[in-house]
Amino acid sequence: MLYFLIRRIGMLFLTLVGISAAIFLIVQVLPGDAVDAMLEGWVEESGGAYDILRAKLGLDRPLYVQYFSWLWNIMHGDLGRSLAMDAPIAPVLLDRLGYSLRLAIPALIIAVILSLILGVLAATRPNGWIDNLITVVTLTGVSVPAFVSGSLFIVIFASWLQWFPSTSSLTEGEGFFHWAYVLAMPIAVLAIEALAHLVRITRSSMIEVLKSPYVRTAKLKGLPRWRVVYVHALRNAMLPTVTVIAFNIGWMLGGVVLVEQVFSYPGLGSLVLYSIEQRDIPLLQASMFFVAAGYCFANLLADICYALLDPRIRYT
Repeated sequence: MLYFLIRRIGMLFLTLVGISAAIFLIVQVLPGDAVDAMLEGWVEESGGAYDILRAKLGLDRPLYVQYFSWLWNIMHGDLGRSLAMDAPIAPVLLDRLGYSLRLAIPALIIAVILSLILGVLAATRPNGWIDNLITVVTLTGVSVPAFVSGSLFIVIFASWLQWFPSTSSLTEGEGFFHWAYVLAMPIAVLAIEALAHLVRITRSSMIEVLKSPYVRTAKLKGLPRWRVVYVHALRNAMLPTVTVIAFNIGWMLGGVVLVEQVFSYPGLGSLVLYSIEQRDIPLLQASMFFVAAGYCFANLLADICYALLDPRIRYT
């Protein structure tokens, strides 16, 4: 197990280095210039301020020097300074991460619990009316974009019924129940989006596992049905589901820009969009790297779960 973890962590480190290089190169080819954005186009009137500012920001150095300097700073916990906010990036990212986690954690818990229940229910009654109903509902959830379902939630539950607020603005000092009330709709939208994929994967994996010889053997031994399904079958059927759960963790942390925009929520996705609009190159690079690192660590967690669910994977 220790060798398995060391190898996975080594692969994670190499992946993060490759991602950092890709992010740096992609940002460099984007149109516009950070110094132009700071000077608001008054380059001619500013005299030598353009060159002075580029030198101060280190943009006059060769690209490879800029990259390795940025990577070295990241490895030491220095994410740089935001040009638009004129503030250190690390506290801003950590603050937005806290907001994103308030959405992601409850949405993921709800989606995982419901997906296991509905997926097992559909798999144990294939082609029945329950299976068909769950299939129709989940396919609808997969087909409808998050910004559409978010807009429908606002129209129905905020405008017509007036059960929830249309925006999800949080204020410090409020209690848990107030936060749950304000965040109910964006959490529901995220949970539905993740639930639709997880149910489909769980159902198909459970149907395949239930046809396995060891499951038939467990039935012939006279074991209770619940034990056969939830102890023998579900554990092995969880492997593909864990992969989708890991993907959803990364997606919920930084890939839900549309949901955050619909509900005016200040998460990591909105921060990435803000950095693009402001042409804040340091903030954009750090935000993209932060989100990508979230995906990588979620996949590392999935690999560890694989090893716990199936010990054979530890030796591959």
